Amino acid sequence: MRQLFISTVFLFILIQNVVGQEKESHLFQDPRRYIDTAVTYMNQEKYLEADKYFMVALDQITVLSADFCYYFGKNSFYLKYYSQSIDWLSKYLELKGSSGQYSDEVIALLDKSEKEFRTNRSTGETVETNTKFFYLNTISCSGHESIICPVCKGDDIITTKDRLGDNLYKKCPYSTNGVLTCEEFNLLLQGKLKPKN
Repeated sequence: MRQLFISTVFLFILIQNVVGQEKESHLFQDPRRYIDTAVTYMNQEKYLEADKYFMVALDQITVLSADFCYYFGKNSFYLKYYSQSIDWLSKYLELKGSSGQYSDEVIALLDKSEKEFRTNRSTGETVETNTKFFYLNTISCSGHESIICPVCKGDDIITTKDRLGDNLYKKCPYSTNGVLTCEEFNLLLQGKLKPKN
């Protein structure tokens, strides 16, 4: 009887371990876990490690959130992939506008990325960038002569608040009088629209 009890307990522990391992392996099959891990590494300033996890998430997730655009663009900035940073941070602003949770930080990072990009371009240095992933979404341009810019919402000005609550105004780096041509809009969707000088 005692032997049967010990065998039953052992079998129960064995089953619990197997079930626990299956649950754990199932959790790692969720590609969003890679984003969580990447953000953790980024917050620890381990940007190359974070980039590896972001790239796995990019391979496995078909529809990416605006938050992903923010995180990936921010990590790209710290890796000095300025062109890539500009593309992904711009995509965040396109999706969330100036009222998104990270919009203020995104606008500040965009400004820094653009300055660094111009500085490196003017000195002739090559800036490392990962251009493997860009949005391939486009719209048909037949019948679309101009489109309201999704970054500035047609105002041609991006408004943010400083620490004292005062409004700060920045000219939209993409639109002309708050509108984009259809071709410019498609480039923006793809993350390829360059800011105006």
